[in-house]
Amino acid sequence: MRYLFSKLLMVTLIASLSACSSDENSTAQPILSVNFNTVTSLFNTQGQTASVSKQASGGNFVFDDGFITLTAMEYEAESENDLESVEFELEQVVVIDFATGIPSPDIRAIEIPAGIYEEVSVELEILDETDEPSVVLTGTYTSPGGTSTPIRFEFNSGETFEVEREGTIVFAENESAVAQITFDPSAWFAGVTDNHMADATQYDGVIVISESQNSEIFDLVADGLDLATELEIEN
Repeated sequence: MRYLFSKLLMVTLIASLSACSSDENSTAQPILSVNFNTVTSLFNTQGQTASVSKQASGGNFVFDDGFITLTAMEYEAESENDLESVEFELEQVVVIDFATGIPSPDIRAIEIPAGIYEEVSVELEILDETDEPSVVLTGTYTSPGGTSTPIRFEFNSGETFEVEREGTIVFAENESAVAQITFDPSAWFAGVTDNHMADATQYDGVIVISESQNSEIFDLVADGLDLATELEIEN
């Protein structure tokens, strides 16, 4: 199951340097900002983004609320010639608000030593200590006929996934780098059709998609995840 959650996310790692203000008599260590970008825009049943004012033909999804619960985050940077490495590990429950991408508590800023590094990686572990789902997204499915139904996606697993940035990157004093991890449901649901949604069972008026409810749709999402994984590097 480890590969499953790895492919559940469209991941973008952006390494960029920007100057930060500093006191003339002191220097600041570089800061790595780990940002969580949650995509809440409308998309159709082919996984294509659709304008709210002009929907594409067929049904449409939008997920605009929910949460993703982490239990650990690990950051590692290896220097040139493996002479030095930097490690940061956080073990605590962190909840990412899907509507805003803001984690609570806020873990986005990590101080790191200045230096030249050859590889930077960020590893996240999903909470799997209770029977409650660790990932919940809620939104709306609108059929081709215009009928809107609440939808809820649930995932419960203690899987770990990692994003990496390879190649030389310089962390200089008073500068910062950004690692951006993007959660994009349009990529997950690209294989789900309007026919699948028309046959979906509703629970108290809600289409719940999980391993135990509407599991056929859940499996289709999992099967399409190989096409949804992307790693983009920008300097």
